[in-house]
Amino acid sequence: MASCPPAPPQFCPPQCPPTPPPPPPPARPKPNMRGLHWSQTKGKVFQAMAIAVAGGILFYFFVGVPRKTAYREYYRKTDMEELADTMARKGLFQAVPSSE
Repeated sequence: MASCPPAPPQFCPPQCPPTPPPPPPPARPKPNMRGLHWSQTKGKVFQAMAIAVAGGILFYFFVGVPRKTAYREYYRKTDMEELADTMARKGLFQAVPSSE
């Protein structure tokens, strides 16, 4: 009987060193530098447009409407014929000779 060759030695499976824990997340996210100027410019343009529209609306309601009502009242109460006669007597019209 022939003898069998010796069995190969059993190797221990290789063990990797333990992995370190992942680093903690940063306190603040990193800024987005690509396109930052364009995105900030768009935001400022929209803010400026909103402020301009709001200013126009406020000006219309707080200045324009009271001014229109004041003019409407002035022309409703004023006698234009009397005003024209007064100006003609003072010689303010070039076509009408003064009667003074």
